[in-house]
Amino acid sequence: METKKYKILVLSDLGDSTGNILKNTAHLAKMIGGDIGFFHVKQPSKVVKQDNQLSAIRSINASYVSTKKEIEQLVGPISESYHQKIDPVVVLGNVKEEINKQIQSFQPDIIVLGQRKQVPFKLLGDSITQHVLSNFDGPVMIASHDKVLEQDQELSLGLFNDTWECLKTALAEELLEHSNQPLKSFRIANGHFRSEEIDLDKKIVEYNFSTSDNALKNISKYLSKIKVDVLFVNREKTGQDKTNINDIIGTFNVPLLLTGGPNF
Repeated sequence: METKKYKILVLSDLGDSTGNILKNTAHLAKMIGGDIGFFHVKQPSKVVKQDNQLSAIRSINASYVSTKKEIEQLVGPISESYHQKIDPVVVLGNVKEEINKQIQSFQPDIIVLGQRKQVPFKLLGDSITQHVLSNFDGPVMIASHDKVLEQDQELSLGLFNDTWECLKTALAEELLEHSNQPLKSFRIANGHFRSEEIDLDKKIVEYNFSTSDNALKNISKYLSKIKVDVLFVNREKTGQDKTNINDIIGTFNVPLLLTGGPNF
């Protein structure tokens, strides 16, 4: 049986945590067998400060060259350390339009995005994350700023609100093979749950939280306390309590693997 080669696309704003996000992506690619593309869009309007056309062109060209060099210096050591090829691409243009073009061109199986701090996505109002979730059907990894997986580290995997269909994908099966630890199931109990029967050759440890305004914050603390490395979340179905996916992304502080698009 031929092993699937995943195509992983990292969409980056070149923030302070870009290195950590790349390291975690490289770790993921090694586990599941994947090729990594790194993509950054620079908006000309944020580069050009002059009214003179020639000066504006020079500023844009200089910014492009310096940004490309910055990305190469960032990607190179990580690629070498993880023995994982990373293809960086930087373009000038409208962020959302260029992301759409890159998704169409690269045809990723997984997209990786960084997690916003403190004011998460303005609750996904007009953010790039919401744009990707609305326009890409495959799994989306929301990477943690601070958590960095070691190269030989065994994964601790979690599941939110009994969305067992997350575990039926080829990607989930690949990740489950890299963990001998029990699967941690987190759910907000309202007395009406029916856990779907699923044949897992793995022990499941359940953590039930009562319905309250602080339920997500309490789960977030537990996720960090017991060191969950990746939490599976179905972005279209987050349990019978109808927990909002925006709130989940804005509250949980561990890497999230959002599944549930029409093709997954």
